[in-house]
Amino acid sequence: MTTRFLSHAFSCWLGYGLLCAVSFGAEQPLTTALAVRSLPPEVAAKKLPVELRGTVIFIEGPNGAIVLQDETAGTYFRGRNETTLRPGDDVKVKGVTTPGNYLPGIEQAIYEKLGQRELPSVVSATYADFVSGRYFFQRIAVEGIVQAVTATADETRSILSLAMGRDLLEVRICVPPEEGRRLVDSRVRIEAVASGGINQRRQLVQPIAWVHDWSGLQVLEAAPPEREVPMISGSKLLAFDGLGANGHRVRVAGTALAAFANGEVFIRNETMALRLQFPPSVPLSVGSRVEAIGFPKMQRFSAALVSASVVRHEFGQPPFPVGVSLGDLLRGAYDNDLVAITAIVSGYFRAEEGDVLVLQESGQTIRAQVPPLGQELPVGARVRVTGICQVESNTASGVESRPRSVSLRSRMAADVTVLNAPAWWTTRRLALVVGVLLFVVVFASLWIAVLRRQVRRQTRALRRQIEHEATLEERQRIAREFHDTLEQGLTGLALRLEGVQARGIDEKNGQLLRASRRLISQIQAETRSLVSELREPAQELADIAAALRAMVEEHPGGGEPALILKAAAVLPPLPSRTVHHLRMVAREAVTNALKHAHARQIQLAVELQDGRLRLTIADDGCGFDPAAPRSRHAGHFGCIGIEERCEKIGATVRWNSTPGQGTIVEVELPGETTSV
Repeated sequence: MTTRFLSHAFSCWLGYGLLCAVSFGAEQPLTTALAVRSLPPEVAAKKLPVELRGTVIFIEGPNGAIVLQDETAGTYFRGRNETTLRPGDDVKVKGVTTPGNYLPGIEQAIYEKLGQRELPSVVSATYADFVSGRYFFQRIAVEGIVQAVTATADETRSILSLAMGRDLLEVRICVPPEEGRRLVDSRVRIEAVASGGINQRRQLVQPIAWVHDWSGLQVLEAAPPEREVPMISGSKLLAFDGLGANGHRVRVAGTALAAFANGEVFIRNETMALRLQFPPSVPLSVGSRVEAIGFPKMQRFSAALVSASVVRHEFGQPPFPVGVSLGDLLRGAYDNDLVAITAIVSGYFRAEEGDVLVLQESGQTIRAQVPPLGQELPVGARVRVTGICQVESNTASGVESRPRSVSLRSRMAADVTVLNAPAWWTTRRLALVVGVLLFVVVFASLWIAVLRRQVRRQTRALRRQIEHEATLEERQRIAREFHDTLEQGLTGLALRLEGVQARGIDEKNGQLLRASRRLISQIQAETRSLVSELREPAQELADIAAALRAMVEEHPGGGEPALILKAAAVLPPLPSRTVHHLRMVAREAVTNALKHAHARQIQLAVELQDGRLRLTIADDGCGFDPAAPRSRHAGHFGCIGIEERCEKIGATVRWNSTPGQGTIVEVELPGETTSV
């Protein structure tokens, strides 16, 4: 231990001194392997000069790495069709530094062979030394038990699996396996060169030891004959008092539960189930009685036998699975055993190895890997799945390890049986139905709103039609009443006046009688006009100028007061209802001027100003006070009627009058009321 510590301290000081020399720009060449391998990658990339002498300890191939070691450490350079060098050659190498994939080396190398010398002494190494990379590209010695010896695919090299405690080191030997030599289960000592597999991040992924030939291997303890390998039960495998605690092979026996193409075989003996790892070419069938030997190794949760070989087997009946629940599996008692569970499929997807089912029972979930089923199982189906239970991960509770996740590995598609199809009302379908119902409700609400709007519109139209018909009927009734009562009475009165005039009267009474007859004739004309208007159906549009002109033409000409109409050249057509009310307003204003104002001239004017229709009735009579209350005078009921008619058509009315200076009545109709 003291020697290793001093060696390590010396190496550190040497590397530190080298770095200082480089940092100060020294151009002196590096002369030791330790100086080269101690460079950081970014410094080694600067191609510093190297000139060192060492012993060749390994040659990877004609164009591979040539590893050489001096008194300080080991490094390498690349060969170019190299066939002359051999391990033990003393060489002098000149070149420049290169970062390498894992540790710095030499490139652009030119070497000179100086002769032969003894190989550098080896250093005993542990598996931890390999993992740390401490002795990378240096000679080391390791001890362990050989678990397997196989040939490479081209049968030019051998691969030896060396168990160093619980760790397994891969030893690559550059010659084929020796026929007839039994190394499996032997304790050996191997002198080799430390190396390994490197990733893109300059990290050591897998430790590897390289040996030129079988001379580097020494058997310390020969393997016992197969007949002497002890038989143990599965419960004794790697147990405290188990016979396999020394790392050698043990013998187990049981019934084959499952055999997979990768060489995994699961057996069940009297106490428990075990996993055996055979070479992929070993043919075994389910139900066979198997006796095998192999090396105990702890897996994720239970011990297994690796690098196993079959000693004896007999064909038998297929075993029955153990019916369990998911809770039983999570307790770990059925690891590696053939079980059958009943659960609900909560998920299904395809993987590279086959199909994967997600099974759920009582709030617990596991995955089952099955061969391709040929059809997708519906989510919600109740199934029975048979397979090998495998603990995927575990957790520690004090000193006890407990399963955290468990999976099933089915042997064939027939291991999956559908017991019940899923209910039609799945979550997806329920969501779809709810969505459709919501759409129907929203559509129905919109349709109802449209129907209500249409009903209101039709109701208003029907109400207007009913009101129109009722108005027409009422107009007809009033017309009949006027014709049958007032007009007939006026006609009778006119006949009587004619009879009185025929009997002869004096001049004064004659004038009065003629004036009375003219008044009766005027009242009859107005009555007939009113009856005609009530009888005729109202038009949709009417001309206000034509209506006012007809009213002026009915006024007797040649006397006082004179009635004059001034109408603009262009006036918009108005609804007949509006024209009727405006005409009646004008007639009432003219009548008031005739009765009360004693006017000599009455002027009607209608025009369009700023989009508003303006009707003006002006007289030069005696006038009145518009501010006086109208209810006090019996003659002012006409003004109230004018206001009521203007209110019906949305118009405004103003009286501009001063006693003794005439009266002007202004009616203004808004622009939107004048449009059709």
